[in-house]
Amino acid sequence: MLLLAALCTAATTLAYDFQSGDLYYNITSVNTVEVTFQEPVGSSTNYPGLSTAIIPETVTYNGTTYSVTSIGESAFWDCSSLTSITIPTSVTSIGDLAFKGCPFLTSVTIPNSVISIGEGAFVYCSSLTSITIPNSVTSIGDQAFAGCSSLTSVTIPNSVTSIGYKAFYDCTSLTSLTIPNSVTSIGYKSFSYCSSLTSLTIPNSVTSIGDYAFEGCSSLTSITIPTSVTSIGEGAFAKCSSLTSVTIPNSVISIGKGAFLYCYSLDSVTLPDSVTSIGDYAFYECTSLTSLTIPNSVTSIGDYAFWGCTSLASITIPNSVTSIGEWAFKGCSSLTSITIPNSVISIGKYAFQWCSSLTSITLPNSVTSIGDLAFKGCSSLTSITIPNSVTSIAYGTFEGCSSLTSVTIPNSVTSIGYGAFRDCSSLTSITIPNSVTSIRNSAFRDCSSLTSVTIPNSVTSIGNYAFYGCSSIADIYCYATTPPVCYDDNTFYGVPKLCNIHVPAGTIPDYQVATGWRYFYNFFEIYEETAISETEQQKKSSRKIIRDGQVLILRNGVTYDMMGNTL
Repeated sequence: MLLLAALCTAATTLAYDFQSGDLYYNITSVNTVEVTFQEPVGSSTNYPGLSTAIIPETVTYNGTTYSVTSIGESAFWDCSSLTSITIPTSVTSIGDLAFKGCPFLTSVTIPNSVISIGEGAFVYCSSLTSITIPNSVTSIGDQAFAGCSSLTSVTIPNSVTSIGYKAFYDCTSLTSLTIPNSVTSIGYKSFSYCSSLTSLTIPNSVTSIGDYAFEGCSSLTSITIPTSVTSIGEGAFAKCSSLTSVTIPNSVISIGKGAFLYCYSLDSVTLPDSVTSIGDYAFYECTSLTSLTIPNSVTSIGDYAFWGCTSLASITIPNSVTSIGEWAFKGCSSLTSITIPNSVISIGKYAFQWCSSLTSITLPNSVTSIGDLAFKGCSSLTSITIPNSVTSIAYGTFEGCSSLTSVTIPNSVTSIGYGAFRDCSSLTSITIPNSVTSIRNSAFRDCSSLTSVTIPNSVTSIGNYAFYGCSSIADIYCYATTPPVCYDDNTFYGVPKLCNIHVPAGTIPDYQVATGWRYFYNFFEIYEETAISETEQQKKSSRKIIRDGQVLILRNGVTYDMMGNTL
């Protein structure tokens, strides 16, 4: 759009020098002219009613004969009646936007004298069915044939070394294409949305496939990438929804962002040992991909790399990988197990979210951080051991792991994040280590099978709704001599009020009036395990309770008032 705007702005300042026959010309040298437009770009008409244009080799003006050597910028722009054009062998260049928007131009023969085809030369010539590009042409400009929706075939000669930006973009009727050995690069979106293109051979001369080069080629079933290619650009084959397999040669070092995004039919991929990185979105929603081996050369798996690969049942991550990106395997609902190697330092946010078939996972001691919601919705995961290298359990890390029955939290963890184990409805018990200082909001919310909780003396605060809806809790052991701060009485809302609260000796009165803790009726004192007398043992089995504002003692199942009377 910027190109069109710039050219249109420049063209409005131009004027033709003379008219000869049906056409207008600008003098470009003492003996050469170019064909130009009749009306400036942006006006309502240009060559109105002209259906056939025959460009002569020479024209005479004021007694001077000029050779016609070029078709200038925007010369026949938006000629709505033009159906055919004859270009003489004197012409060496076709300018930018020369035939832009000629909707009824059906065929063009470009003579061997033409060296270059300008940017947007035939853009939006929607009736153009065939074009012959001669061996004299060395470059095809940006958007040269973009939007030629009726173009069925094109032969690119061996003289062409580069195919420009969007050169054949949206040529929706193009069925086949041969790229000659002379071409070294395929430009950005060169063949994007050529939705009828079924097969393609990329020659060994090509070293790079540009960003989005074949995006949206939805009929392309197979592709052979030659050993000359070192990089596959961003979105190079994105939305090639019929592509079933691809072999990536050993020459390729990087697979760009979204390279195979939305390739719904892609069921097999071979990644060579040369690949060092798998870019963001690289195989995003490749829903037919069943398995993949990542080679030892890869050091990082990008964000969203395998998001929504719903058929992916197994994957091997090598020891070379140090990071797993955010959303990397989110929604891989067929993935049953995964081993993360000792080389991995970080697991990104949402990395395995909604991997609903994942039953086991091994986290190595190398992992120092697990991102927010990393395992949320892994509803088949039954147990997990968090390594000593992890210092915090992030927001929603294991939320919705409804089959998780046990979890080991190491002494390295200092905080348990918001909703970290929320809706872990099969979790029966939890021991929080002495290193933890805070339990965040909703950390264990709706863990409906949780029967006992151990809170160490290091915990100073427990967030809102932290144990909300934990309706099976029978015992809470809290070793803090000062009741951990609860900011509201909803911290334990839904936990039975007759749940047994075990606290350090002498702290019951403090707990009975503390926010959150005052919710409960039954308090027990925790004593050190030492040799004690029978009297002390009797005390050990006693606890104070408050009923209707009266302080009572419950000893061995019998209730006494403060005077020792049995009630």
